[in-house]
Amino acid sequence: MCQKNRFWYTVFFLVLALLLIVPILTACGGNEKQATVAPSPTHLPTATLTFTTGATATLTPTAQEVWNTYSNTNFVRSLGYEESGLWVGTDGGLLLVNRADHTYVKYTSSNSGLAGDWVSAIAIDSAGNKWFGTNGGGVSKFDGTTWTTYTTANGLASDWVFAIAIDSAGNKWFGTSGGVSKFDGTTWTTYTTAHGLAGNYVYAIDTDSASNKWFGTDGGVSKFDGTIWTTYTTTNGLANNNVFAIDTDSKGNKWFGTNGGGVSKFDGTTWTTYTTANGLANNNVFAIDTDSTGNKWFGTVGGGVSKFDGTTWTTYTTANGLANNAVMAIATDSASNMWFGTYSGGVSKFDGTTWTTYTTANGLANNNVRDTAIDSAGNKWFGTDGGGVSKFDGTTWTTYTTANGLANNNVFAVDTDSTGNKWFGTSGGVSKFDGTTWTTYTTANGLANNNVTAIATDSAGNKWFGTDAGVSKFDGTTWTTYTTANGLAGNYVYAIDTDSAGNKWFGIYGGVSKFDGTTWTTYTTANGLAGNYAFAIYIDSAGNKWFGTDAGVSKFDGNTWTTYTTANGLASDLVSAIAIDSAGNKWLGTIGGGGVSKFDGTTWTTYTTANGLASNTVRAIATDSAGNKWFSTDAGVSKLGTGTPEGPPTPQPLDIRHYP
Repeated sequence: MCQKNRFWYTVFFLVLALLLIVPILTACGGNEKQATVAPSPTHLPTATLTFTTGATATLTPTAQEVWNTYSNTNFVRSLGYEESGLWVGTDGGLLLVNRADHTYVKYTSSNSGLAGDWVSAIAIDSAGNKWFGTNGGGVSKFDGTTWTTYTTANGLASDWVFAIAIDSAGNKWFGTSGGVSKFDGTTWTTYTTAHGLAGNYVYAIDTDSASNKWFGTDGGVSKFDGTIWTTYTTTNGLANNNVFAIDTDSKGNKWFGTNGGGVSKFDGTTWTTYTTANGLANNNVFAIDTDSTGNKWFGTVGGGVSKFDGTTWTTYTTANGLANNAVMAIATDSASNMWFGTYSGGVSKFDGTTWTTYTTANGLANNNVRDTAIDSAGNKWFGTDGGGVSKFDGTTWTTYTTANGLANNNVFAVDTDSTGNKWFGTSGGVSKFDGTTWTTYTTANGLANNNVTAIATDSAGNKWFGTDAGVSKFDGTTWTTYTTANGLAGNYVYAIDTDSAGNKWFGIYGGVSKFDGTTWTTYTTANGLAGNYAFAIYIDSAGNKWFGTDAGVSKFDGNTWTTYTTANGLASDLVSAIAIDSAGNKWLGTIGGGGVSKFDGTTWTTYTTANGLASNTVRAIATDSAGNKWFSTDAGVSKLGTGTPEGPPTPQPLDIRHYP
């Protein structure tokens, strides 16, 4: 089996990794970021959905290409409150929770007009319109019936939207990875560091009573009065220049949650910082809110929630009833209940005495899916980043973790061999699962390195493991490792495949290496390879080798190199996954907002979240015997098949638990 998208271990992708991480930095606190209570029906919105990107289209069930999304909606990124329900943005879709009957409706890019399934910010305007910021899909507005999406094509600074606020004039402000955009309903205006903004990664926004806008960025805090920009950094007294949350209290004090520096309060003159030394649960503060009595609530990553009444600090964790100690979002309802969106634990409500946690029944262990394999029985196996491995038989989901015997819950590679064994490459070695017994191999056994990023099995049954320190071959008894000392182009190995002649091909940080069992041959850009970061390999039925790189996709027929890029029709030149279906179509997964491209040899067709793909960051692709394509993304798994589209989303029961 070809191994895909092993790009997370190179310096080249540190910037892209930021794009994948920062969406958890949402604008969850502050008066403007709280969902404005507006006249609305007491029931959930009807399922008559339309969506627009300049024109309105109605979902009409017909036999056609059909997208289905599988995701876990307990990884909460943002919250928005209104009387009719609680909106919950997750990295696997959007939920509308009916607080009266404890049901929820799940919206995804495949069953609605939502721009993307990773929802990092929510705001509700005075007319009751909901605004959702997504991770790579832009902004979606939902009026209860019609969806409208805005992207860079409309004027948005970037399609990676981390924060939303609405000012007293009704202007919408969007914090993105490319600055701040203001939308007055007609005109878009973008502000960047060129105008005076502290940093172009804008994670939090708030507005104060004087109509000043405050922006938390990767370069400090900026205040904008409509004319003049003023920036505050650690030089002025700010705890840390990475500011993830902002809230303004009734006295006009600004509270800033930072990454590692704790919380800073600014009264307009004096800066005061609070850290774990003062009583704060953790110095990584991602959410802030102020309740009706003036208490400040701080959501931290790893420490739970801290309440500060101005004198005393009180911390709540899972030991008290909080769903998870990583708190990404906070909202307050009209009854003064506090709502906390947690990472992997769902949503917790605290009424001052009792904790109530709401979760959804999900099968996928984690939405950050790194690799996919399909076994001979048709079961789909998904390796996730932090959640272990999930198996899906078409009906039932089963998850395996370290508790079952898996080496580590960070799973980067999945493969199945001819005897039915499943092999999982993790950050803790390789695990083999025969359906009953788990066996783990590490450096202690002979593995080159415990960070295993690619797996392939050759015709002789040998297993080949790509690691951060070379390639290891395992024949069932003996381990043999190959590195640059032997002829490998580089020791960071992202992909492995074998051809019909028994040659092994390795995608490496440094190009592509071929090994015939004796001789090593390396191919780089000097030979015709598109880029020297080779993340994916696939060998087609004609023996052509296809390589996904950082500069497009290259085909090699043994003599001639042909490269395809965005200039030809490829969605993005960062190609992280390749698969070829039974009709010979090439499917190319990309990152950085490109989505998936299909190439039939002549025509290029691109699919994105606008079509139903869960996310435009695609890390692995597999095709099953029925011709369905399975795409592993950072927002769950998408399946593309044919038939009748999903019907409108319908209410489902929540799982509820109380403490004490």
